[in-house]
Amino acid sequence: MGSEMCIRDSRYIENLAAQNRLSLAQDAESLARETLQIVQDRASAGATPDVEVLRAEAALSQAELLVSSGENQLRYAQVALAELWGETNPTFESVTGDIYQIEETVSFENLFSRVQQNPFIQIFASEERMREAEVRLARTQSTADPRWSLGARRFQEGGDLGLVAGFSIPLFSATRNRGAVRSAIAARDEVEVRREVALLNLRTQLFNAFQNRQQALITIDTLQTRTIPLLTEALSETQAAYESGRYSYLEWVTARQELIGARSTLIDAATAALRHGADIEQLTAEPLLSPLIDQTN
Repeated sequence: MGSEMCIRDSRYIENLAAQNRLSLAQDAESLARETLQIVQDRASAGATPDVEVLRAEAALSQAELLVSSGENQLRYAQVALAELWGETNPTFESVTGDIYQIEETVSFENLFSRVQQNPFIQIFASEERMREAEVRLARTQSTADPRWSLGARRFQEGGDLGLVAGFSIPLFSATRNRGAVRSAIAARDEVEVRREVALLNLRTQLFNAFQNRQQALITIDTLQTRTIPLLTEALSETQAAYESGRYSYLEWVTARQELIGARSTLIDAATAALRHGADIEQLTAEPLLSPLIDQTN
């Protein structure tokens, strides 16, 4: 499937997110299975109580349930996306795209300048020009239009002919059109008010989307560069300490769950960044900049 066409569709984003959540659930299941094997080996050697085996088995059972749930969620997302493409059943197993391939940050001022060029706002500009023309027409019609006349006239005395010119001004024409002018001005001003209200609403929506996207990007950066690497190292050291008898089973499982939780939060943050990016593109009627990954090659 072409990710270029659909990456900004919410249902496509949900498919990417569901695929990544299922992958994480499968990783968690593998970790739980490995944990169970290690605990069983230690229990067989008398290095750990049998109750820890039971706890490890329960943890694996829960991990398997999460995989099953993830598979169902992905199936739902695929059906929804297939409907968008006019299909009754999905004919694909996965969609392409990197959920962590996020565009670089654009300033809010830059984005708002794009919003002002949104076709929805430009409609008001066209209507305002039309209303302004109506004002000019009403003002023109309110100006007195003199009517000139020219003709010949015979004078009774002497029977001579003379040329007679004159003009007349319609009475009360300015008064009659004054109301039309006021109505035209009011209609023009009403368009400007509606435009400002619409622009204010769009600015508020844009600001919310921009701020939420910024927070998601900060979360992604922190998790990828600091939190997850630290938790990965901590899990490795905790597992080694457990196997040598220096740490308890609870400490090992806690370290494992912290890493899984951080990776889950990373997926949520990336999904949010894509969603808010899609919202921004709808408001500006323009795509965001090319992904950073393409600019480094």
